[in-house]
Amino acid sequence: MMTLRLRSLRLTATAAVMGTLVAPVAHASPQPMTRDAVIARAADAVGYSYWWGHGRWRTDGKSHGSCSGSCPGCSHGGSYGADCSGLVGKAWAVPSPIAITTDAHPYSTVDFKNGSQHWSSISKSSVKKADALVYNSNGHGHTFLFEKGDPWGSAWVYECSGCAIGCIHHVRGISSVYVARRRDLIQDQADKDGDGVPDAKDNCPANKNAKQEDADKDGKGDACDPDDDDDGVPDEKDDCPTKADKDQVDSDEDGKGDVCDPDDDNDGVEDGKDNCPRAANKGQADTDGDGQGDACDADDDDDGKADAEDNCRTVKNPDQADTNGDGKGDACQDDDDDDGVVDDKDICPKVADPDQADTDHDGIGDACDPDLDGDGAPNEKDNCPEQANPTQQDSDGDGIGDACDEDPDGDGVPTVGEDGESDLCPIVSDPEQDDADGDGIGDACDDDLDGDGVPNAADDCPTIADADQADQDGDGVGDACDSGDSGDQGLPDNPEAAQEEHAMTGSACGHRPPVEGEGTGGAAIVLAAAAIGLSRRRRAGR
Repeated sequence: MMTLRLRSLRLTATAAVMGTLVAPVAHASPQPMTRDAVIARAADAVGYSYWWGHGRWRTDGKSHGSCSGSCPGCSHGGSYGADCSGLVGKAWAVPSPIAITTDAHPYSTVDFKNGSQHWSSISKSSVKKADALVYNSNGHGHTFLFEKGDPWGSAWVYECSGCAIGCIHHVRGISSVYVARRRDLIQDQADKDGDGVPDAKDNCPANKNAKQEDADKDGKGDACDPDDDDDGVPDEKDDCPTKADKDQVDSDEDGKGDVCDPDDDNDGVEDGKDNCPRAANKGQADTDGDGQGDACDADDDDDGKADAEDNCRTVKNPDQADTNGDGKGDACQDDDDDDGVVDDKDICPKVADPDQADTDHDGIGDACDPDLDGDGAPNEKDNCPEQANPTQQDSDGDGIGDACDEDPDGDGVPTVGEDGESDLCPIVSDPEQDDADGDGIGDACDDDLDGDGVPNAADDCPTIADADQADQDGDGVGDACDSGDSGDQGLPDNPEAAQEEHAMTGSACGHRPPVEGEGTGGAAIVLAAAAIGLSRRRRAGR
């Protein structure tokens, strides 16, 4: 027995060296496989010859082939046989489920030892049937499939062990140089659909259903049951496939039957909390507090009168009294003026006022407010009833207050005209719109006619610009407009000014000194009156 094992090791070591020369082949991923299926494939190889660098055999045990010589220089006769790694790779069906009659040898002991293409390393203490044991060191290697026994001692294995032995099933010792490997997707029991549930226990062996759901408890999982709830309606037409619903009622027509719809009326309130599960009533109104929402209660106020005939549906009134005969019972009449606004929100509850206008924002609607603009003047006496003007000023006395009068001074010139021009004196009648100094303020209301910065009342030349107010002869008339002389020869200092002054006063020497008490204001009045005769300078652009 020892001689046989030593010969096997020498042969497989040589095979391992050659195996490193064969590059792994890229294939599709392997499929789930049971441990029994792996052992069954390996068992079919028993009796076939050792064939260096190959892996194929038949299921009928025919055409075993032959091997002679010392590998890797051995010679092989026939079309079938396998070496150690060819047996493991083909039995494991890695990298993909290639038929065992098709020659393939994608991996060597180097791959099984150092790689992890479709397998992983496990501890020897966890080795199970169909796991592999492998070693490769210093150019020598071997691998075989474990069936049962002690992975640290003697065990039943499947292996292809050299030219003189071939592929066998026997008991052998396992030394400490061997490490354990487990194929990916290996299954302890058959699981066709790969859902983790063995076929023997799977209620849908061909359909993945790890949760094994079975709504109607008929032993056939929902994943493969054409009528999960056994209500006679096929799942593809059933609006509740997993809850019996023979009538297929769907109150909210959302495609989900009432028996499985958590909100039958689709009002946002789950049926368990909805006081009208099949009548949409998001607000959950329940006037009489009987637990039945108004949306589905035939008598909302519980007064014995059905809602269809009740003139106060939500207020108890068994006598149905209706004093004003408007069809709405007295008990629920909350809109006295019938303007569509309930009394407690109506700013004119006794006067129809649907638009609820309130010009002065005093909380009293215009329809019933005795003072619309809130200026203290009653509407009937207010010269601007919709425009606050507590002083009731009416500059032109036309009965329309200045606050709402387009022409407060009645001079025919609107305060703001259509052409964009404004009245130069809005509250002083000034039809001429003269503006001697062109400052945009009409002469009729300009307190500085000549625009020299000196108010008319203090200006010694109100109509002639005279910013320095020089008055050489001290007569109260500025030199700029003084028609007399400077008091030296009795002759006018400025003949032109004298002419203008004459035009203003009608006399070259008609100026009189101020009367006591008049001051310069008196002079200003005289001069202002005289200015009426002047050729007015019109405002710019007229």
